[in-house]
Amino acid sequence: MLPDVTPLPSPSHSDQARSRVGAPLNKSVDRENWEDVAPSFAKSSDRSVVQTSQIQVVPFDDLSIDLLQKWDELRWSAENAKLFDQPFFSPRFAEAVNRARGDVFVAVAMAPGQDAHSPNLTPEHAIGFLPFHRVGRIGVPVGRFLNDAQNVIGLAAERVDWSAWLQACNVIAFDMHSIVQGDPAWNDNYQLDTVRAFRADFEGNSEQFLRRLERQHRTIGKQGQKTRKLNREVGDVRLEVDCRCPKVLKQAIQWKRAQYQRTHILDLFLPDWTRKLVDELHNWDDHDLRGGAAESEYAPDQPAMTPPAPGDAECSRLDMQPLKGILSVLWAGDQVVAAHYGMIERGRLHYWFPTYDPKYARYSPGTALFTELVRAASSHGIDCIDMGYGEQPYKQKQTATTSEVAYGTITDSKWHRFSFSLENRVVACLKQIPMKELIKKGWRTVNPTAGIKKLS
Repeated sequence: MLPDVTPLPSPSHSDQARSRVGAPLNKSVDRENWEDVAPSFAKSSDRSVVQTSQIQVVPFDDLSIDLLQKWDELRWSAENAKLFDQPFFSPRFAEAVNRARGDVFVAVAMAPGQDAHSPNLTPEHAIGFLPFHRVGRIGVPVGRFLNDAQNVIGLAAERVDWSAWLQACNVIAFDMHSIVQGDPAWNDNYQLDTVRAFRADFEGNSEQFLRRLERQHRTIGKQGQKTRKLNREVGDVRLEVDCRCPKVLKQAIQWKRAQYQRTHILDLFLPDWTRKLVDELHNWDDHDLRGGAAESEYAPDQPAMTPPAPGDAECSRLDMQPLKGILSVLWAGDQVVAAHYGMIERGRLHYWFPTYDPKYARYSPGTALFTELVRAASSHGIDCIDMGYGEQPYKQKQTATTSEVAYGTITDSKWHRFSFSLENRVVACLKQIPMKELIKKGWRTVNPTAGIKKLS
């Protein structure tokens, strides 16, 4: 679902020349920062545009372990580490999605002069990866609307000719909702819109970051009083940063689904594959790519929910661990009052599904969980909490770094662009009508699966 915001005006051509979509907006872009933000522009020895003949599309299961390792090496190379560090770019995320729904394709770009259509792709010559699904003749991001970061992985934006990728992938369009580190020219060429994305960067001192938020935002500043009241009235408050209890995870997902119903929003866990994806990521932990299949947390024999013993502080560091699902839990006595399920990779936590027990709402348990998680972040090796795109007010209160992502359809088809634009204009108009919440409630009651195609 497209973010419920008024699109920001496209940057001017002079601004486009100085920044890429996804680069921080609140930092000046001088020569030094430019190389930090887009080092591939300055340092890449090969700036040639990738042609259709260099691209081969294969099912994810056909990728060798060596190719998967090359995919990850490209992400974390010196010239790309700041461009593709979101966990959605990880081959582990694509593999988890493939296990959950089994229809992931990967377009692999090979270096100039290499045979991209050879039966055996050579890992050392692979220079770019694009995981995607085909829905009819449309290409969509791997993981659908659960994916908050999309682009061709490993290539500088200047080397991406989308017409070549459309032809190689046998689709008429790529419908994307969060293109990061894109070329600003794409916004003009494909009539893309932009929206802000938010993250909290701790720079090694998350407690100092929290103190700054407390001074700047009254909601955060007064949360300490509510948390102390929760401690007095319910039980000792403590944070479990990385909870591995299947039953707690099951409860968190049930709370989130109930929240979707209360607020008349599409239940993202309605399709079986989204629940299975949570299983795969959470049970993966730190095994290698192509590890054994995860066991479902919905199995009947489950341990009871038990809080960590007082003083049983977790000491595991998360700054060098590969991608995995992570469940953070706020306990009050022996009660779970709030939980968050997200993904963590090398200390970057993607804030995905926060939820709480409604009976403790007066204590603002969601904000309590966030503040305690920030307080403990640096000691656990978490140096960034990424809130993703969207203009929800809580993101602006809980973060300090803002960037832009692009969304829209990348296509050479005038008809598809027209139909895509028409659909979104109709949706935008419906959001402006009086009593829209009442209408949305009635429509969701009659048709609870409305919008489910966005997860198909």
